[in-house]
Amino acid sequence: MKALKTILITAITTAMALDAIAQNIDISPVKGLFNNNSVINPIVVDSTLYFASDAKSNFAVNYIDNEGNHLYRIYKVRLRNQKPYGQPKPYFKYCNKPYSQVAITFFDHRPWVTQNNIKESTDGICPLGIFEFRDENQKDDGNSAIMQPKGRNAGYATYSNDGTLMIFASDMPGGEGGTDLYYREKVDGFWSQPQNMGSVINTEKTETTPFIHSSGKIFFASNGRADSKRLDIYYTYKTETGFAEPVRFDTSINSLYDDYGIYYSDDEEWGFVTSNRHGKDKLYYFKQKFPEFPDPQEYTEPNYCFTLYEETADNYDQTEFSFKWDFGDGTTADGTEVDHCFPGAGVYNVSLTVFDKLTKDELFKIAEYPLDLSAPDQIEIIGPRKAYVGDELTFAANGEGIKTFTPTYYYWDFGRKNRKKGRTAKVSFRRPGTYVIKCGTIADEDSSIKLCNMIEVVVEKRTTKR
Repeated sequence: MKALKTILITAITTAMALDAIAQNIDISPVKGLFNNNSVINPIVVDSTLYFASDAKSNFAVNYIDNEGNHLYRIYKVRLRNQKPYGQPKPYFKYCNKPYSQVAITFFDHRPWVTQNNIKESTDGICPLGIFEFRDENQKDDGNSAIMQPKGRNAGYATYSNDGTLMIFASDMPGGEGGTDLYYREKVDGFWSQPQNMGSVINTEKTETTPFIHSSGKIFFASNGRADSKRLDIYYTYKTETGFAEPVRFDTSINSLYDDYGIYYSDDEEWGFVTSNRHGKDKLYYFKQKFPEFPDPQEYTEPNYCFTLYEETADNYDQTEFSFKWDFGDGTTADGTEVDHCFPGAGVYNVSLTVFDKLTKDELFKIAEYPLDLSAPDQIEIIGPRKAYVGDELTFAANGEGIKTFTPTYYYWDFGRKNRKKGRTAKVSFRRPGTYVIKCGTIADEDSSIKLCNMIEVVVEKRTTKR
């Protein structure tokens, strides 16, 4: 039988720390991309950064707008260690029409571009549309528009990894405000009609530049929410009934100025965002720091085994009366003092009933109460507690016991600056000793909420017999 604990349970404090800083993110301007021009709306595909800029291109003809600025074109540059490497080049080899291209995405291996449609020009105003191209060699003839509301704007298309969800921004009639987000779903090979994402997402002002992350999170920019006066980055996700209430992204990303057009890596470690915090619209690179967990708590193996005893039972003649415990888990036991292991965390209605020994009749209950065996929030650290020098050890984190928040990623600290991220992690130790292994996580609902547990692993030197 497992080790028993007395019925008096001491509350265990969880390792949940409320920090003033939301997330540890480093953010800095991206250098080497047209320093004197605007650079906006990044996306990364196959280690290549795509973006739009109003820089002067190397085409024979360069068009300018009414204010004398060059029109936006799509550019690309290779990335090395998540940083631009080499000179950016125009993505389209044939792009000498008088319209702006302000964003690009890729779907089904084809580029989809947000640009003006010169065929829809009204009084010199060319609304934005979403255009599909075969590849970078296609010459645009103005007939490739796939989303162009009559006399209205549509753009900044983004697609889910499985290709069944499309989200874009538009000022088409019937929306909540200036520019709203719309979605289309692909069912049986066909796209549905655009649907407004609703007042949970859209406001009376502007929602724009959506980005569907591989995790299912939907990032977008808005300047119409109560906690933002300029464009800020928010994220939501699709639910069975619509879309979840948006969450404002990290304060390092959102400045006092306009922040929009975000790309976030699959592992949520780094990304790019557009911001005019220093004047011109520019790209900024951001990267997650390894989070600090200042108050790790020792992981304790859950133990639901107890000795139950009722003092008032001593007042009854044991030769005349018998006693039966009902543990509220479908099992019973006879006696005034019993040992019992409950199947797990929960609230159990425990009772002790008195019976007539001679007639076997049930007489009355002398004890009845709910036994709350709620487990403390902690990360179960699965792995060896003893090992030998040089062995490759595998540890796994299980956050199913966390009830007060939804854990995101798991962060491991094996000491000596050996840190890793993931549900599982491998490590080996070169010297014998006792090592403290920490595993922490951050709440998905509020990145200021952290939880960290730790265990000790004893590493011994392997001895060989002669």
